[in-house]
Amino acid sequence: MGYFESDYLTLLADPVTERDHVRGPASAAVTLVEYGDYACQYSAAAYGTVRTLLAQIADLRVVFRANPRSHFYPHAAEAAEATEAAGAQGKYWEMHDRLFENQAALSSDELRRQAKAIGLDMDRFERALKTGAFREAVHRQEISGWHSHVLSTPTFFINGVRFDDAPSALTAALARARAKGNKYGAAQMYREATVQSGDDGFRQTIAIGPHELTSDLPAEEGGGETGPSPHDLLLAALGSCTAMTIKWLAKKEQLPLQHVEVRLSQSRSNEGHLFRCSIELVGDLSEAQRAALLAAAESCPVSRTLSGRIRVETRLGNDRTADEAGEESFPASDPPSWTLGR
Repeated sequence: MGYFESDYLTLLADPVTERDHVRGPASAAVTLVEYGDYACQYSAAAYGTVRTLLAQIADLRVVFRANPRSHFYPHAAEAAEATEAAGAQGKYWEMHDRLFENQAALSSDELRRQAKAIGLDMDRFERALKTGAFREAVHRQEISGWHSHVLSTPTFFINGVRFDDAPSALTAALARARAKGNKYGAAQMYREATVQSGDDGFRQTIAIGPHELTSDLPAEEGGGETGPSPHDLLLAALGSCTAMTIKWLAKKEQLPLQHVEVRLSQSRSNEGHLFRCSIELVGDLSEAQRAALLAAAESCPVSRTLSGRIRVETRLGNDRTADEAGEESFPASDPPSWTLGR
């Protein structure tokens, strides 16, 4: 949602963890996450910019995640795996730097030449490449980029928010981030749900954070009605968000609201959905206060989502590598004008 639209921030799907390769202090005020490709000339150009920033800014933390575009660059995935193999021997950044600095000669032979130059155990390095020991690690980074709406390489995130400008503008953007801290704070939200299908009809088990619930279809639609249907869950989301928004505003403005009850109905047909919502407010409220609470309810986040712009992308997850999946597995969108490195 919100490709290159200032009204909709694009957030980093996966936070930085101990599995990431990091330069700079963990306590840094600003974290810059880069999704890059060792074979991409635009990533190589950005490499110099990032090195300069690290030298100039003491409280900057830099994270690099591989996003190989193997359907464009034949050695991209192998280079990413080679760097992970070097990391297993404690020399990730040495390999990372050398590959970008010698990108024009990138090949299988060049990977081995650089591995030898930084003093890797070559037998161990060769085994890692031949067995694909780090293929899954690279693929996880690629999938992380996909969920973070990475459309081209390089793509940067500053304190969890995608940076949608040219790398030459990074210096100013990082300065702004340092000055204001993580401005978006709690406004940033990334949630993940896992849905697993059982053997009994349409019943699904949904895990969201620490919560687990069951979803099913009504009996008249072939289900066992062991839990709310997807449409029921949508109705519940709208209702709970409406009530929470009313309570939030009442608390913020210290309004004498004692109780709120929201009743919703949903009619659906081949022509679409119709939601109806009635709200009961209990408390010694003036007409102006009631009007303010109603206006807040009508613009609750879920309501805005349902009536606004939203984009859902889906891909089939399996054990194929990126180059085997083909170009169709990547997000299709026009990159920003400053890059052709897709």
